[in-house]
Amino acid sequence: MPRLDTVPCMELVGEYAVLHWGNEEFTIPRLKHGVLFLMSGYVGSQIHGCEYRIHLDYLRGRIVNEGVINGLQEHSRQLGVNEDGLGLELGWNPIIVNRGEEGVYFFNSKMKNWIGYADFSKPFIQEASLVMVRRNVPILGLPDLIINLDNKPTYIIELKTTNNLTNLKFMRGREALQAESYFHMMNYLGLNPRGAAIIKIVRGSEFRIIDNIDLIIRSLDGGEDFVRLTKYVVIHRINVRGFNDFLKDVDYSLDYWLGLRNPRPSPSRGLCSGCEHRRYCPYSVVR
Repeated sequence: MPRLDTVPCMELVGEYAVLHWGNEEFTIPRLKHGVLFLMSGYVGSQIHGCEYRIHLDYLRGRIVNEGVINGLQEHSRQLGVNEDGLGLELGWNPIIVNRGEEGVYFFNSKMKNWIGYADFSKPFIQEASLVMVRRNVPILGLPDLIINLDNKPTYIIELKTTNNLTNLKFMRGREALQAESYFHMMNYLGLNPRGAAIIKIVRGSEFRIIDNIDLIIRSLDGGEDFVRLTKYVVIHRINVRGFNDFLKDVDYSLDYWLGLRNPRPSPSRGLCSGCEHRRYCPYSVVR
């Protein structure tokens, strides 16, 4: 049983990476592209997005565009955190955050915000780190915000930003699964939150999440699946599935990283038109 009073720590030992967690030691199996751990959001992107896009991200790199940078800046403003340390620049970037020495450094640096260090007497906690282990593979979760009530973590909030008002109405499957993953990871750690939600906000609006925690709590306590806080801000409540259903998605995702199956393409005009690999991807329907 994982313990909050011990902090997971990763190191490279010869040809393998090892996760130390209290008295337990996990030798991480060889994963595709040399990755050492998964970000929890990968599960949602693999299940509800195009897995072949992730495959190409690792083979070729990805484009960091102005939308990515602007989204990080809005996260910083909304949550009162510093996103400068990510070091992203516009243009093509190799993805190294979870492989090699860079991956070990990134993982261990995130443990400075380990959920076991959190003070639940505070109204909220930003970007705490969660870890679960499945099939000896560490999965790292970084929920944007945890709202506390009565000295207990209660609501998990994932923030999504956009420049388009129309996007506020829709909650994508991969977004819902990402927020759901944080809920189940906290249960895995014995923290038992009450619920999870996605807040969508138009970038640059006057509303600021950490200044409106009481309003958000009232909206979530009301039980509605969709609440419009302002013209530019909405809440989507997540209808969380059972843990076993979540694990089925995790295992399906892990099968790819463990080399047990090929990546699954999901070509569609909507997904392909927003993909930076569309001009050379063999499955693209938009070139």
